Amino acid sequence: MKEIVLPLGIILILTVGAAVGFISCFRLHRAAMSEYREATERTARNQEQLNTQLTELTTRVAAIEQMLRSVG
Repeated sequence: MKEIVLPLGIILILTVGAAVGFISCFRLHRAAMSEYREATERTARNQEQLNTQLTELTTRVAAIEQMLRSVG
């Protein structure tokens, strides 16, 4: 009986350790993906703002060019 208990205890400890390792790995992966999604959403919002500002500036430059051509 004692010959069976020690190997089973070792197998149990290894199995529990592997399970805990996998669970923590997947939790860390989920947290990292969540942060990645938030970062990409912020980047997309910033890009939309920059595109809006660029469009506005392009319109203003075109108006200034038009004024300069009408004066000259």
